[in-house]
Amino acid sequence: MSYYDDTEEIECRIIESYGIFSFGGKSWNGAKSWNKEVNYISWNGRPAKLDIRNWQSDHEKCGKGIAITWEEAEELVKLLNKILKAGPRAGTSDKSQTSKETGTAKKRTKRTTQAPRTLEQFYKELKLSFGAGPEECKSARNALLKKYHPDLNTGNFAFATRKTIKIKEAYEKIMAWWEAAKL
Repeated sequence: MSYYDDTEEIECRIIESYGIFSFGGKSWNGAKSWNKEVNYISWNGRPAKLDIRNWQSDHEKCGKGIAITWEEAEELVKLLNKILKAGPRAGTSDKSQTSKETGTAKKRTKRTTQAPRTLEQFYKELKLSFGAGPEECKSARNALLKKYHPDLNTGNFAFATRKTIKIKEAYEKIMAWWEAAKL
């Protein structure tokens, strides 16, 4: 029996969706976006596990990922907390360090949360600079909706409808990230 058989049907049942932690966005050719998600899933009727993997936005397809038990998740959280407490690796540190020769103490700089680059296209859709905050996003969305709403563009209803949908989607993606970042 071979390890991989692409003729075998795999059954997947998402019991609970916990959220998306990285948005893939749409590609230039209109293909569906892929998002990194955390879900509680039962594969092939087996007991459900926490599952971390890429999913197509409509959940038609998924990429490679990992499925772990609650106990494994608890150990992973401990490990991640230890890693995050230590800070970034050398060369990417956000800590300012003073010279050992001067005998001055090491100082930790304040961390700033920056939106992931995967949201850049959504900021462009709202005509905002990358990383703008929630209030700026809301103002930009409202201004663009006033400009492109189908009720106000009856001459080009189809374009206005598509544009309105893109504006709303961009706003929702950005706000979902800000909500998850709890800023």
